[in-house]
Amino acid sequence: MPPLKKELKENTKHGSNVFPLASYFCRGKKFNINIGMHWHPEVEINRFEKGTFIFNYAMKEYKIEGPCIAISPGNVLHNLVIKRGSDQSSLVFNPSIIEFNYFDEVEAQLLKFLTEGGKQMPPLITKEMECFERADSLLRFIIDNASSQSGSMRLRIKAHLVELLAIMYENGLFLTDSLSKTEDFEHKQQKIKDLLTFINDHYSEKISMNDAANYLKVSRQYFCRYFKKSTGMSFVDFINDLRLRRACQEIVLTSKSITDIALDHGFDNIGYFFKLFKIKFGQTPLAYRKSRSLGNYGRLGADDYSIY
Repeated sequence: MPPLKKELKENTKHGSNVFPLASYFCRGKKFNINIGMHWHPEVEINRFEKGTFIFNYAMKEYKIEGPCIAISPGNVLHNLVIKRGSDQSSLVFNPSIIEFNYFDEVEAQLLKFLTEGGKQMPPLITKEMECFERADSLLRFIIDNASSQSGSMRLRIKAHLVELLAIMYENGLFLTDSLSKTEDFEHKQQKIKDLLTFINDHYSEKISMNDAANYLKVSRQYFCRYFKKSTGMSFVDFINDLRLRRACQEIVLTSKSITDIALDHGFDNIGYFFKLFKIKFGQTPLAYRKSRSLGNYGRLGADDYSIY
């Protein structure tokens, strides 16, 4: 069994060294999918096909209704809640895939955005925009063909990706104002990255809100407001959700007893664990184990097997 990751930075390899681009799908789920807070150096473009989504980007929460397209540049914290019954697909790629040999000011500006992001986020293409149908068609083509091994298809994918980024550029999604990030913005983002890494390292222990507040060297009252604003969840809900996701990995990937898994992931009250699990997944842990197989899941979030 592969090791279960506890790192906030996503380490999943997207595509190959030769063609660092991959697509992922999440459709028709009967329960909410919570893709945990994480970051990665690759660019992520989400195609919200239909339904309702909660997108937390750079410590701000956005409610999004599909159809819509949102781009997440690399190295910026984000998470996504896909509401039950909603359909979503995404493209993840290394920005080096669109680099050209000769210097171009537009390319330099675009690459800066794709690797650093900005504070006025997330840039969206909505169905009300004139460019939506063209952009959506390009993105759908790339996502549907991302796994192709054909050299000619990969060239077409690159061409479609450059055209998609050009549409975003000409519609003002990469304006200079959206690229500017203050030292305060950078500091706050690094602060929450450090905090979430601390929580990921200690989530299976008896970690309290006071522990987390002390880690940031702030008062409990300030921490409550700060954490809710940054993650879109209360501290208790965040910890419970993280424990459930980690426990769920082991339930599917191992044959360990449900009780041992619950205890290993910070639940000292087994009844409480069963109650929360049923609320989140709509099934008991044992029923969930029986109904799931590893092959049914692609990458949905920051873990190797994201079965949230």
